[in-house]
Amino acid sequence: MNICVDCAMAHANADFSGMDNETEVRVKSGMERTGHLAVDSLDITDFSWSQCDACGSALGGARFGAVSL
Repeated sequence: MNICVDCAMAHANADFSGMDNETEVRVKSGMERTGHLAVDSLDITDFSWSQCDACGSALGGARFGAVSL
């Protein structure tokens, strides 16, 4: 599973700071759908346009590998 930076921060650190309300709602919804994810800090794609597998965001940026617990 590949997740965006926002989801990686939320899953790894329970950190929603710096997110606007729309992003926070999208990430929390993704967390409810996927359950808790373990983020692999070594499995990083520097830039991708691929959709986040957790929240569905298609914004470009880094993608982190993650596994469902």
